Amino acid sequence: MVYKFGPNEPCLRRCGAIVPVILRTAEEVTLQGVRVLAEDQGVVRPLMGWWQFTNRTAKALVSLYSQGYTVEAAPLMRNLIGHAYAMNWLADNGEPAVVALTEYWHDHRRKLAKNVNATWNLPEPTPVPSAEPLVFANDESERIHKKLFGELKNFDTMVTAYGTADVYPVYRHQSAYSHTTGATADAFLIVDDGKLKFTTEPKGGEADITAERLWIPVALLQAAAAISPLLLGNPMKSTIDKAMSDLGLPSTLLNLRRVRAL
Repeated sequence: MVYKFGPNEPCLRRCGAIVPVILRTAEEVTLQGVRVLAEDQGVVRPLMGWWQFTNRTAKALVSLYSQGYTVEAAPLMRNLIGHAYAMNWLADNGEPAVVALTEYWHDHRRKLAKNVNATWNLPEPTPVPSAEPLVFANDESERIHKKLFGELKNFDTMVTAYGTADVYPVYRHQSAYSHTTGATADAFLIVDDGKLKFTTEPKGGEADITAERLWIPVALLQAAAAISPLLLGNPMKSTIDKAMSDLGLPSTLLNLRRVRAL
């Protein structure tokens, strides 16, 4: 049966039923062990780690929502959306994207070590990872690296490069609850008859997380579709195809195409 995807009860129920199926299949694939072509190992390594992160994040979200949490789960929803999209970006751009990711991670670790050494009175300073400059084959390779580095560093730049700038407002909305902003305070404040009151539970309730509940299986499918073709046998394909059909989702959600050339 094909459901019309959207904020309707049949679709919400179907999403609730499909998410455990996707997660269970992904766990079975992982437990059975995967085989990867030698030329894909460099890309699959971070992809596999991100895949486990997205799956566990989705489990945490389902658990939190089932317990009545809403805005408190927003940082996890932001992570789920960002990582699922980045998995597609990484799979699409291959080894150059892995180099950009590695350099981005090394840069983060260098800054963290310097922060610790500048503010903590440790007996021995924290080792600062070396910052040896990357060597590129030519100017074009360096240009591509800088562009990929920028896309990874800024989610807005990444989604725009793939012609899906409309994803960023959703991410930005979740970001308001992932930082110390007025949004996290306002969620518990009510103005009633000119008087300011507070509530111990956030306003909106389940109505505020309808979109998030609908998007959990979408993000899981995007993540699975990014890594599965790189695993021998494409083990998630049948589960992905069935879920897409059951939810009435367009194939374009899983076939991201770059509109800004590298």
